[in-house]
Amino acid sequence: MTKRQHYRPVYAKTRWARWRHRIGWLLVLVVVIGSVWGGLLWLRWRSNAVVSGFDVRGVAVSQNDGYLDFAALQNDGLKFVYLHATQGASYTDDNFSSNYERIVGTSLGVGVVHTFSFSSTAAAQAAYFEKTVGDSVGNLPIAIQVQYYGDYTDKTIAVRKSRAKLKALVTTLTQDYDRACVVWSTPAVAKQIVKPALKHTALWLDTVKTHQQGQRVMFMHYSDRAVYRQNGTRQEFTGVLFNGSTEAFNKVVAQGLN
Repeated sequence: MTKRQHYRPVYAKTRWARWRHRIGWLLVLVVVIGSVWGGLLWLRWRSNAVVSGFDVRGVAVSQNDGYLDFAALQNDGLKFVYLHATQGASYTDDNFSSNYERIVGTSLGVGVVHTFSFSSTAAAQAAYFEKTVGDSVGNLPIAIQVQYYGDYTDKTIAVRKSRAKLKALVTTLTQDYDRACVVWSTPAVAKQIVKPALKHTALWLDTVKTHQQGQRVMFMHYSDRAVYRQNGTRQEFTGVLFNGSTEAFNKVVAQGLN
């Protein structure tokens, strides 16, 4: 007697192939979602670790941040704000004057930023800063931001001339305002230009190694995506930390008020 053979319908194989294909894509999707979620959790943990232990937090703002409610920033826990003011010997931030007028109504620490120019003389930059800013320098050290731009790189700048120019600018502003300066740069720029020119001036570094800095480092720019409440929404800012205690920060403010 011939043994009967059992055949599975062709559509059953096709249906199983479809389900297997769907399950495969589902597993891929689960892995992707898990990886993204894990990455976000890691980034959040890292961000929290960077700012952990620092009680005095602030932001640096410019015209790119739009109209700002400084009282809201203060209510969200910020202790200070730096306002971009001038650059070189001819550029002024469009929102500087209005920002300064409105921020003085808060109890926030206030500072101003001048962006250093490799092409303008120190005398021209100091004169433009003093003409534009006047006495509106707040109660924190005047910040001089030094960064490469355009065709100016660590390979193309005249290092000695740049060091001398930076030193002359800091010296002039310190004397004319009787106010300390702090120089804002990356660690690489600080090593090449800032530290050789200025032996004792406080530093403001672009870094996420916030727990590995010495006493000379006064501020640390740790993120361009620090989130604070603004006008009923959450907005990203240039996040800055003060490298010290609340008491030390209050002493810096008191020095600026004298």
